[in-house]
Amino acid sequence: MKENAAHTIPDEPASDKTVSGADADSMAENVPDESADNPADKLNALKKKSRARRDAGRDPRTVSWQENLESLLIKIRKSLIPGEIISTESLDKEKKKIFDKVRISLDLAPFVTAVFLPPAIADDLKAGDNARSFERASDNSYKILVSRIHDYNRILTAEISAHNPGIDILDDGSLLGCYNYSSPGECISDLSKIIWIHLKHISTWSHEDYIRYTESWFFRSAVNRMTDLPINVNHSYIHHPVLIGLTPVKAVFRLIQSTMNRLCSDPVQVITLANDANLYKSNTVEISRDGLVRGDSQQQNSLRIYVDEKLLSLLKFLKGFDIINFKSFSEAEQREFKRSFPRLVEDIYRMLLKKIGAPVPEAE
Repeated sequence: MKENAAHTIPDEPASDKTVSGADADSMAENVPDESADNPADKLNALKKKSRARRDAGRDPRTVSWQENLESLLIKIRKSLIPGEIISTESLDKEKKKIFDKVRISLDLAPFVTAVFLPPAIADDLKAGDNARSFERASDNSYKILVSRIHDYNRILTAEISAHNPGIDILDDGSLLGCYNYSSPGECISDLSKIIWIHLKHISTWSHEDYIRYTESWFFRSAVNRMTDLPINVNHSYIHHPVLIGLTPVKAVFRLIQSTMNRLCSDPVQVITLANDANLYKSNTVEISRDGLVRGDSQQQNSLRIYVDEKLLSLLKFLKGFDIINFKSFSEAEQREFKRSFPRLVEDIYRMLLKKIGAPVPEAE
């Protein structure tokens, strides 16, 4: 049973990430860059901000707790990735299972960041003697902190351990809302909706925002073969291709290509997967990097067959969502679709050969 103790809610809707500055830099092209700022200066500014909050009459217990949360986010801010959740440390099998459950199901807008805190970190994040009521779990705690990019005036903190699971929203030193749940699973299931309600975008979505948001959702869906992951369809270009100026056919192939590009990021792994998929096919041979580098035509053909079938599988998976009505395509759209598929197979195949360092046949 969930409760809202302090706020009335309006009705609204493949690998774990650990702290990595390089990942953060690559994902944050369109967000404010604060990487050059001195953390010590930011922490000093935070102390002054907390003092001002107390002077303005905010509850000192709430101010103290938010100061601790902001301090942590400031220290790891270079590693936070827009639209994704990261972990603060490498995780063992048990903790990774919990993290993956959250990572797969969490629906984050591209201007929001989140961090997963396992017990080694969460248990040390103390509220202080005057704010014990904010510590939902003092031992074996699993917390998630969510905020806007480089803006920690509003912080959502979720406790997803078995002891007192719930979500608290702190805003400028005040408790804006708190939600209590009967189980960690119920809390995790509700988390995306609460984030969308309380961390709305403060400006218009950009072209890149729509792309990053849609492609992140479909990649997680495809990798985990899940058709029920949450998504805000108002910001999805596959639901509304006009958001980024595409036709439905072009939106389909952009989404499939972006997904395939991510799936093919490790060419060595692709070769292994291709060999597994082709194992019982009479028209394929075993593929090796050396063979592709030599230009072995049979191995090249076997790789192309794998790419063709993988793309067909992704298209079939997308059709299962009933987002795009493929049967309603006009004759012109059908022709475009038929032209686009072999072209995409060729593009992915040539991309893989380049990654492997193999000769790329001249385009026909």
